[in-house]
Amino acid sequence: MKDSYQLGAVIAERELLIEIGNQKHEVRIKIGKPEIHPEPDIGWYCPLQILGIGPEKVHASLGFDSLDSIQMGLKMIGGLLVLYLQKLYPTDLTWLNSEYLGFPVIETPENIAKVETDLDSKNIKFKFNGNTKR
Repeated sequence: MKDSYQLGAVIAERELLIEIGNQKHEVRIKIGKPEIHPEPDIGWYCPLQILGIGPEKVHASLGFDSLDSIQMGLKMIGGLLVLYLQKLYPTDLTWLNSEYLGFPVIETPENIAKVETDLDSKNIKFKFNGNTKR
């Protein structure tokens, strides 16, 4: 797997001001344009970066197509923000979840299994074509 990613063309940004007590963190989130991953078995990746908190490196979320990589990226951003904030404030933010920061929650295996069971019981199936070109 690729060790480092470049952000490339930024397609979306968000600025957050996070205040915890008298501490303020100005955070900027950048999402890069999804690209086909250089390793053929991986599919797509979406580069993303969080500035103002944490290590500020460029991360990459993986997906079976460009939209999936963006969706996974939004979940990854929420999870990383929670991780970085909990490292800074280990006793104050144990309850923090990514939905409080405006990002989707990372699904647990239990939740995924429940959705799959509900769909199966109603005989509903979805098939995604992961071969979408740029």
